[in-house]
Amino acid sequence: MRIIKIEREISSYKIMTSKKDIFLIKDFFTVAGVPGLLFLSEQIISFLTSRRRDLQDYSTIDLSASIQIAYITICFVISLYLLLFSKRNQTNLLFRSPQIYLLIFIFICFISMLWSPSIMITGYRAFEALTYLMLISLVVSRLIEHLSFQDIIEWAILWIIWDLSWSIAGSIRWEGFSYLYWPFSSARLAIPIFFFLALLLTKRKILKYVIMTFSVLSLSNKIFFGIAFGLLGFYYGNIKNKGWLLTLGLITAISFFIWGDVILENTLFYGREGIGMEYTSGRDKIWEVSWDAITKKPLFGYGFVAGETNIIYNSFTGAISTHNFILSGLIGTGIIGTIPLIFYFINAFRIATSKVFKRSKWKAAFASTIIMAVVVSLTAPGVGFRVYGSWIPVVLVITLISGIKFKAVQELNL
Repeated sequence: MRIIKIEREISSYKIMTSKKDIFLIKDFFTVAGVPGLLFLSEQIISFLTSRRRDLQDYSTIDLSASIQIAYITICFVISLYLLLFSKRNQTNLLFRSPQIYLLIFIFICFISMLWSPSIMITGYRAFEALTYLMLISLVVSRLIEHLSFQDIIEWAILWIIWDLSWSIAGSIRWEGFSYLYWPFSSARLAIPIFFFLALLLTKRKILKYVIMTFSVLSLSNKIFFGIAFGLLGFYYGNIKNKGWLLTLGLITAISFFIWGDVILENTLFYGREGIGMEYTSGRDKIWEVSWDAITKKPLFGYGFVAGETNIIYNSFTGAISTHNFILSGLIGTGIIGTIPLIFYFINAFRIATSKVFKRSKWKAAFASTIIMAVVVSLTAPGVGFRVYGSWIPVVLVITLISGIKFKAVQELNL
């Protein structure tokens, strides 16, 4: 038995660290087939239909909204057809942990239409979330079917660069080319989710440095927190990873002891008037109002998206989200919806730290990535709210890690 275990460890190491040439960029667009093309079209659709309008018109169905609805409907029909009638058995990922918990949450979102202030908004946003979860599951199913472990990571890295490029293009569209003077704000929601995959796993060094540079220079508090806490994931790696964790931990501790205020002023509270919660971006006040509303209807909430938007917008002009997945879950679907939402992230971490990955940089990267995803989800719009902000990158990376584990179990017969 001991010999078999060692052989499996050696086999898994060779498969996970294959030195064959990484796949060509042109294959990025074709490897996932029709689901992949639909998924990659999301940024193009968003670029073409983005518009600036008053927040009170967020529920208005204009031409741009109609195009987006048509796109979502096409994605749903094709995804449902492939899930039901494809011979590839592509439902595996959709109904496996942790995706099953997000699926349960989404169905509770549909049920919340019964008490939502806007049945149309709640129903459509739940439909949108279901569609993207189906589509992402299909895309990842194709990736684990056709690509090696390393190439799956390379596809993910190319995807986030693709997403960043369209985000920058959209900002140039509204602000002009002067935006390129400091384009790093485009990295505040999606880019950090892939920070540790880029740091530890990708072989495309240029893209690694692009992702890391944009993450740091975005000067976003959530990213600094995410990197700091994400380093704890190195505990699950090999001796080298643990060495980095210990070294960086000591350097950070000593630095804070000597230059604590200076570090905080130039990271977490950069550009603020002082150090303290009263000098943050106002999330503490939003969370206070959210919690007050939650205590009045804790079991069922106020209705997915519509209820949250009404409560937040009535208290803060210019804000429509709690910027916290737990508060969004509670205010939209109550305790009954938030429980599976929390289990979604718990099981994502369990998958990332699975013994299948051994003590390797892969395990460290996956653990750190999930920690980053949790930090971002606790501080930005995303999972728990509508498909916006960090929703797609978080769900994509969790499904990718889940798919890689599934592929490892199949190929290594673990």
